[in-house]
Amino acid sequence: MALPATRMEFKVTLSDADRGVDVSKSLIVARHPSETLEHVALRVLAWCVLYDESLEMGAGLSDGEAPDLIAKDPRGDVTAWVSCGRVPWEKLRKALSQNSGARVTAFFGDPRRHADFEAELVALPRPPKELGRVDAWLADAALVNALAKDARRQSWTVTLVEGHAYVDVDGASHDGALAKQARA
Repeated sequence: MALPATRMEFKVTLSDADRGVDVSKSLIVARHPSETLEHVALRVLAWCVLYDESLEMGAGLSDGEAPDLIAKDPRGDVTAWVSCGRVPWEKLRKALSQNSGARVTAFFGDPRRHADFEAELVALPRPPKELGRVDAWLADAALVNALAKDARRQSWTVTLVEGHAYVDVDGASHDGALAKQARA
């Protein structure tokens, strides 16, 4: 019998000065038994960085083909599809082909994973035509590791300013860089 997902609750207060966002929201994350705490933290951080009122947690590792975060329009069409951590091109290619109007994002918390992704793209016989609909983000690995807490309930106060995240988690302050990556 498979182990069930662990329910984690994040009370997030987000302020993004560059985009004029101020919001407080509870996020429920179903942590798959094989999912690391760093991956959970990366999912929540990606939600903060990419915030849109329709963006919500996806199935993540509970469904290998599903996104970590997803947004849909009122008709139910996918408008944003986000995968975090290790992101193979084939998974993004499928997301692009199945969701023609969606913006697809790969969100990394480890520079090596980002480099592996870029190397995979370079190794393709020709650049994919859909690549223009793909964004890649890189969060500071030390920040992601610091945010990885084994607590089922957490309160995050997140301030995003000019490519930098300042995050207070239950009284402990952390910060690190965030960058939208240019294509190699």
